[in-house]
Amino acid sequence: MHRLGTAYRRLRRVATFTALGYFVVFLFLSGYAPWMMTSKITGGLTAGLVLGLLQLPVALAAIALYERIARNRVDPLAAAIRQRAEQAAAPRPERQGRPGRPVWQQPGGGARA
Repeated sequence: MHRLGTAYRRLRRVATFTALGYFVVFLFLSGYAPWMMTSKITGGLTAGLVLGLLQLPVALAAIALYERIARNRVDPLAAAIRQRAEQAAAPRPERQGRPGRPVWQQPGGGARA
């Protein structure tokens, strides 16, 4: 269970820092490097506009990365935990004792009757 929590936390951090990190870099450049953001690339297309338009593909890449890591690392751990829980919850067959004696009175282990 601990491994599942660790894998899920790592997954959230990677996806969050990917999308949020790009956005913070964009804001930082907008505030502290306006000369770079207003520099023209071609015609009326500026670096700031290109970086702003790239936010959507970066967000989609973060989502794709999240899904890939979840499928490869988190889902197998969750499936193993689910399988163990289902096995533990499965009804166990009743022990058959000798006729006339309750199961708790049956000799067991090394005892001989």
